[in-house]
This record gives sequence, structure tokens and C-alpha cells, in this order.
Amino acid sequence: MIGSHTRKAAVLVALAGIGLAIGAPFVLNSHAALAGLRDVSLYVFVALVASAALSAMAKAGKLHLMQTALGFRVSFLRTFAITLATDFAFLASPLGAAGYGVNLGLLQRAGASWALATTVVGADQALDLAFFASAVPISLLFSFGPLTRVMPRETAPPVFAVLACGALLACVVWFNRRRVAAALDATGQRVRWLNERRARWSRFCRSVRAQWLQLVAVPRWRLAALLLLTTLQWLLRYGALWFILCELGYRLPLGFVLAVQAVALHAALWTGVPAGGGTGDLALAAAFASWVPRAGIATALVQWRFATLYCPLMLGAAGFVALATRSGGTLPAAE
Repeated sequence: MIGSHTRKAAVLVALAGIGLAIGAPFVLNSHAALAGLRDVSLYVFVALVASAALSAMAKAGKLHLMQTALGFRVSFLRTFAITLATDFAFLASPLGAAGYGVNLGLLQRAGASWALATTVVGADQALDLAFFASAVPISLLFSFGPLTRVMPRETAPPVFAVLACGALLACVVWFNRRRVAAALDATGQRVRWLNERRARWSRFCRSVRAQWLQLVAVPRWRLAALLLLTTLQWLLRYGALWFILCELGYRLPLGFVLAVQAVALHAALWTGVPAGGGTGDLALAAAFASWVPRAGIATALVQWRFATLYCPLMLGAAGFVALATRSGGTLPAAE
């Protein structure tokens, strides 16, 4: 009975989050969003569908390469279906928590051991973490020049002040990282709630470090291929908004658009709302308000959600159907 209530609650939360993601752009300016969509060419939507599919294929290629390196042989099409189903679970669950369980369960269903499945999932997270840790600072650094050419003069000082304060804070934390870690450790030991989270975070960091060391130990060509596929996966996913804004006539630096999305969406994820529904959209609208009017950003966000939410959900549903058909109509429960 408890399990049934839990599943119903999870479904309701997922539907609410997706509903917020669908409705948020229209809250900004529903009339302008609908009017703007009528002027969008069909090829733009075709390109967005293609970008979603290619991003999923790049991730599947990355996972397939890791599985092969670990001696786990399974067809690429099955890996692709697992990837689509896993992305569906990430998008439709609070904090994306169901994605890990679904990924582990489907890999085990395909014949992988628990240890191998955990290694693949952990290594995937390590690669993603390495990409964002490198891409966000580099993107911001190379965006300063182009940003000054498209930024209104009156908004330049506050925007650069915020960026400078963020960079200064990051430097201070980095150079005093041992003191910060010691202070957080002492605080965590005094507060039970924080202590539990600190222990989980420590286990997560150790796991990521172990997976990353294992990845680095593979041949250089394989590591280069993994990094290339990871970069392709996220550039296609986060480049969709840049492409949409360009098509609408708002030419912002790619690095700036990528970095803003990475920060806004990861922050929105911690609200617990599936896919950062509502909060991510409003954060992006606020971040680009100096360059894109409300009507324009409303139209852009509808297309962006089409590329990064609707398409992955539809592809994920197809992935679940393909896996269920292959396995005789049954799928493993998320662990």
C-alpha cells in the first residue's frame, strides 16, 4: 500500500513539474509566445529534433564505449534505448533521482553485474562533472569580449560587477579551500541534518574520484573519444537555446548562453521540481532580460523546452517501449 501511494505521489510530482515547465514560458507572455511560434520556420523544429536525437546518440556512444572497455558486450541499439529511457527518468523525477536507479536496473537487465553497472553510471557522472567544471569557467572567460559588443551600455556595469564578484568569490574559496573544508566539516558535525548530507557528499566525491581514475587509466584514444562524446552531448543540448535565439535575431555569445544555462538549470534542479520546471525558465528569462525582451524570451523558451524536454520525453517513451518489447513486456523497477 505504501509503495502504491509512493508511486502515485511520484507520478503527480512528475506531472506537476512537467506542467510547470510547459506553462512557465506562457506565463511570461502567452500571446507573444503563440504569435512568435507562428513565425518560426518548420526547419527550426526539425533541427531541434535532430539536436535532441544526436545528443542522446552521443551519450549512448559514450556509455557504449565504457561498457566495451569493461568487457560488457551489448548492441549499440540497446544501449541507445537504455540511454533514452534513463533520460526520461532523469527529467520526470525530483532531483533526477530516478534516473540512476533506472539506468542501473536496465544495465543489469541487459546482463551487466551490479559492480559493472555502478562503474558505468559513476563514470558517466564523472565525465559530466569534468565537462561542466571546465566548460563553465572557460565559456565565461571567452565571452567577455563578444558580450561587450552586444550589451547595452547601461546594463554593462551591474552585469560585469556580478561576474567579477562571482569570480572573486570562487578564487577566495579556492585559495582557502582547506579552511573552508574544515569549517564545513566542523559545522556538519554539529548539525545532524548537515552531517548526514556531508557523509553522502563525501561518499559521492570518493566514488567520482575512483571512477575518474579508472577512466584516466584507459588508452588515450579511448579517453579522448569519451571526452569528445561528452562535449558533443552537452553542446548539442545546451547549444539549442543559442541556436533558437540566433534564429529570432538575438546574437549572444555561445559560451555565455551555455554557462548561464548550466548555472541556472543546475540550481533549479535542487528545487526538487522535475526538469527544473518553472524555476529554470524564469531564471533564464531573468538572466537574458538585458538582451532579449519578454516576448522574445517567451517564444525562445517554448522552443527550448521542445528541444530539451518534450523531445527527450517522447524519445524516452519510445525507448521504454523498445526495451519492454525486447524483454517480453516487463521492465525492472528502479532501485
